Amino acid sequence: MSTPLQPSDEQAKVITGCLLLLSIIALAGVFYITQAVLIPFVIAIFIATIVTPLVDLLVLKWKLPQIIAISLTLLLVLSFGFLLCLTLIYSTQQVIYKAENQYSEKFGIFINSAFEAAKEADDLPVPKLEKEIKELEPEDADSKDATIETPTPTDADAAEPVVAEKPETGWFQKMGIDLDTLKKATIDYMKDSLKSIAVSTMQSALNFTTTSFFVAVFVIFLLAGRDPNAVVKNVTYFEIEQKIRSYISTKLVLSLITGILVGVTLKLFGLELALVFAILTFLLNFIPSVGSVIATLLPIPVAFAQFSDSPWTIAAVILIPGRIQMIIGNAIEPKIMGEGLQLHPVTVLLALSFWTLLWGPIGAILAVPITAAIRIVLMRFESGQTAGNLLAGILPGESTSVA
Repeated sequence: MSTPLQPSDEQAKVITGCLLLLSIIALAGVFYITQAVLIPFVIAIFIATIVTPLVDLLVLKWKLPQIIAISLTLLLVLSFGFLLCLTLIYSTQQVIYKAENQYSEKFGIFINSAFEAAKEADDLPVPKLEKEIKELEPEDADSKDATIETPTPTDADAAEPVVAEKPETGWFQKMGIDLDTLKKATIDYMKDSLKSIAVSTMQSALNFTTTSFFVAVFVIFLLAGRDPNAVVKNVTYFEIEQKIRSYISTKLVLSLITGILVGVTLKLFGLELALVFAILTFLLNFIPSVGSVIATLLPIPVAFAQFSDSPWTIAAVILIPGRIQMIIGNAIEPKIMGEGLQLHPVTVLLALSFWTLLWGPIGAILAVPITAAIRIVLMRFESGQTAGNLLAGILPGESTSVA
């Protein structure tokens, strides 16, 4: 009688890893196809996770009816979302107006002056080296006493027609570059780029408004279907809720403080669109590592267009907000976060790339909490602990294990 072959522990781990990889690929395809529905749903889950303590407080401590507590909480969430949408729409209109009028004109003046300077430099005559060398040669002692004989023109020389000296060719002409054509192409490209930026900004604002509507609908159903009196007995769900709530709440407060400080700083320097950059700083700070760098570099084109005659002001507009980002992100945030979500920096970078590829900017914002929730679930299963430890930066065989 033959006995069935049993795979070894090593083979079982390889099989599990392969199945997990195939599952990730399949789920990635599903997430990409259904992103129009899943993105608002996931955002609604995180928002509901943040505001559920307020509902519990109103029901359990203040003894309000559940429907009133949920209504008040929804009113608060919808008011914040409505205010954010109005601010975003107003900022978008400012960006479009200034891009099509002021900055288009300023960049045109800058390009014209740059090409005029290049044309003037190219038109300068290039002296002949041999002539300069002869002029710099010292005269001999004998030449002082020598008489200079002027050649007498002959009839043959007088009969030859006088030919105008051919003007010297500039560097751009030698390379076959027409500065006027290049200037026109540059100005046209600049205008098209500004228009495309304005259109893409408007589309992003409209997409954000549409997504906010679906998010509000999902939040209503998630809060309405929750019973504050029910004790959560699922340890995994409780851990996910606590860690995600702590992370998002801390990020929300710190991002709001960073956005306010950056906006006030830019406003003090008189930078136009300071409110727009404050909002972008608030949103981009939810993206780990990369977001703060992008938020610091965004005001550069506006600063160059507005303060072209003041390099120190341009440097201050870039360096001071960057310093604020560095202090809050590298000094204050790690102390408040404490243990955090127990994700390795490489894991955060890979998760950021993966979810950005699937869901775009929204995926970049949601990458860290989603990956943290996946790791918590993996750690509850023996077959998934290896993958969970890898997400925390613990290699197989190490004695230290992060729960």
